[in-house]
Amino acid sequence: MYQELSASPTAIQGVNANISYGCCPGNKTTVADAIRAYVQSLLKSKFKTWVQIPPELRPDSWRGKFRRPVCLLEKALYGHPESGAHWEKHLTEAVKAIGGQAVPDHPSTFWFPNERLLMNVYVDDLLLSGPEEHHDAFWAKLRKSISLDDPEPLDRFLGRRHFIF
Repeated sequence: MYQELSASPTAIQGVNANISYGCCPGNKTTVADAIRAYVQSLLKSKFKTWVQIPPELRPDSWRGKFRRPVCLLEKALYGHPESGAHWEKHLTEAVKAIGGQAVPDHPSTFWFPNERLLMNVYVDDLLLSGPEEHHDAFWAKLRKSISLDDPEPLDRFLGRRHFIF
């Protein structure tokens, strides 16, 4: 049995609005990927989940001692039905802690009023638009609680290639 949880990734309309905002004079758009996103969050299920340790991950000292060793799953591992929702909650808490406000009726979209930055999240892909001078400080703040690849100028997002002239 699992909790009734679900993730709410951003919609393409929100992404398009974000990119448009990044095209305004003085603004830019950058993207970053969360590194091994799901396992950055704890699995806070109502019921414990035990997983079998595959042979290639077992220490040599276990050979011949255990037939099918298991361990308690503590991190939101890919493949677990609740992992996406736990990761989303973890990321949302980190985003709100640095001043992000959820945009009503636009899932996984956040506004940072002090910096005038707009961010969309699609699972582990983060898209940020707003004044150029605030991007580096924003990413540095978020990296204090979320492991991210180095942010880059917008090129590909959600499988689409973007060219900004």
